[in-house]
Amino acid sequence: MSNTGKIINKISSYMPRLGLSALILCLASGVVLVFYYRPMGNVFQNVEEITTLVPYGWFFRQLHYGAGQLFVILMLLHTLDHFLRKRYRTYLFKEWMLLIFSLSLCFFVLFTGFVLKGDKEGYFAGQIFMNILEAIPSIEGSVSKLFIVPGDSFFFLPYLYHCFFLPLLIIYLIRDHIREWFPNRRFLLIGTVGLFLYAIFVRPAIDIPPEASVAVVQGPWFFLGIQTLLKLLPVLLAGLIIPGLFVGCLLILPVIRTASPVISLKGRIAYMGGNGLHYLLVVALCLYGFLTLRAAIWGP
Repeated sequence: MSNTGKIINKISSYMPRLGLSALILCLASGVVLVFYYRPMGNVFQNVEEITTLVPYGWFFRQLHYGAGQLFVILMLLHTLDHFLRKRYRTYLFKEWMLLIFSLSLCFFVLFTGFVLKGDKEGYFAGQIFMNILEAIPSIEGSVSKLFIVPGDSFFFLPYLYHCFFLPLLIIYLIRDHIREWFPNRRFLLIGTVGLFLYAIFVRPAIDIPPEASVAVVQGPWFFLGIQTLLKLLPVLLAGLIIPGLFVGCLLILPVIRTASPVISLKGRIAYMGGNGLHYLLVVALCLYGFLTLRAAIWGP
C-alpha cells in the first residue's frame, strides 16, 4: 500500500473516533444546559439569559453547539467514506439501514437544536418543518402534531426530541457499530482540547430576535438545499418526496451488491444496476451540495 493510501486509511479511522469524542462532550454540555433551558414562554429571552447571565453559560452553549456540529459532520464524512469506497457491499441490509437511519436522526437532532434557539431563524425553520408535514395528503396535520405544534407549546416537542428521546435512540441504534470506533484517551484529549479552545475563542453568533424584521431568514446549513428547492417545487415534492427517494435509494445499496459482473444475465443486470445507482447518488449529492453552497453565498 502506498503512503497516500495509508494516510487515507488513518484519516478514515480517526474520523469516527474524533466524532464519538465530540458526542461525549456534546452530551455532557447538554446535561448542563438542560437545567437552565425552558421550552415554554419567552424562549429567546431564556436562551439569551443562559448565554449572558448563567456563569459560563456562553461557554457551555458554544461547546454544545460545536461538539454537536462536529459529531454530525464527522459521522457524515464517515458514511460518505463507506459509500464512496462501496463498503456497503460488505454490510448486511439491517446494519447499513441502521447506519443511514442513525445519520438521518443526527441531522434531525441538529435541526431541533436550531429550532430551540427561539430566535427568528429557529422559529422560521420550525414553521417550514410544520408546513412540510402538514402537506402530507389525507393526514390533516396529525403527523405534524407528533413533532411540533403551533402556539405556546411550539418548542416543547422539539425540546423533548432533542434533549431526551433522540440522543438515547441514536446511541441505542449505533451501539454495535461504535464498539469498533470507541475513542481512547488520546482521542478524547484531542477532542476536548480542540472543542474547549473553540468554545473559548469563538463566541456564539448574535441571535435575531423573533420580532425583528430581516430581509432573508436562513435555516441550518444542511437545510439550505431543501429551502432552495421549496422555492422552486411544491412543498410535498421538495420537502418529503425527493429527500425520501434519496434516502430510500441509499438504503437499498447493500441489496444490489454484486462486486463484479458475472456470466449470467441476472448477475450483469445486478452489477450494472448497482453501479448505476451508486453514481446516480453521487450526482445527487453533488447537486445538493451545489444548492447548499449557492444558498449559503447568495441566499436560498
